[in-house]
Amino acid sequence: MRKGFTLAEVLITLGIVGIVAVLTIPSVMKNYKNRLYTAQLEKAYAQIADATQNIMHDEHVDNFYETKAIGENKCAGGTCTSGTAYFLSNYFKTVKKDCANGDDDELCIAGHNPSSYKYISGTDAGGVGATVYCIQMASGAAICGSHNSGQKCTSLLVDVNGQAEPNIVGRDVFSMDIHKDGSISDYRSGCVDNNAGCSADKCNAGGGANIYESSCGCLNAVIESGWKMVY
Repeated sequence: MRKGFTLAEVLITLGIVGIVAVLTIPSVMKNYKNRLYTAQLEKAYAQIADATQNIMHDEHVDNFYETKAIGENKCAGGTCTSGTAYFLSNYFKTVKKDCANGDDDELCIAGHNPSSYKYISGTDAGGVGATVYCIQMASGAAICGSHNSGQKCTSLLVDVNGQAEPNIVGRDVFSMDIHKDGSISDYRSGCVDNNAGCSADKCNAGGGANIYESSCGCLNAVIESGWKMVY
C-alpha cells in the first residue's frame, strides 16, 4: 500500500488551491471593504444625528433651523460663531477644521476637480466646492456642510475615510440633509418633513451636477438594505 502523496499530486493540489484563491479572494476583499465602509457610514450617521440633537438641546429649541448652525459662516482666528462652520467645528471631535482648502497634507477631502470623486463605473462624479466648510473627525471621516438659504436646508457631504481611496460615491462618499427636528435623510429632500430625499435607485445613476447630487440615493440604498451595500 502506498503511503503519502507523490510530488505531482501535491503540485496539482496546490495549483487547484491557487486557482480557487485567485477566484475568491477579490470577492472576499470587496465584501470586507464594503462592510468596513458601511460601518464607518453608520458611525458617522449616528454622530451627526447626535450633534443635531445636542445643538438644539444647548440652545433650548426644538427646531434645528433656529440654532446658530443656520446662516452665514462667521469665523475669525480659527473660531466660528455661526453657520454650518460653527456646527461642524463645535459639535464634533475634530482633528482638522476648515480643511477643504490648502496643501494636500492640510486637506481632508479628495479635492475640488470634477475627477476628484468617481462613480462605481469609473466616470467623474465631481469635487467638493472650494468655499464649503469641512472638518475631519477623530474617526477619520470628513464632513463638509453647506446651507441652501433658498430652500432653507442644510446639507452635508460625508466621506467616511477622508482623503483615502476609493473616493467613490456609494462606497465611501454620501450626501445627507438635516431636517428641522434634527433627523437625517438622503440628499435632495429640501429638508421637508417626511421627505426621504433621493430614492435608492438614483445611487450611481450618473448625471449629477455636483458631488452632492452625484451621491444622492446611496444613503437610502444602504439603509433600505439593512445597512449593507448590495449594489
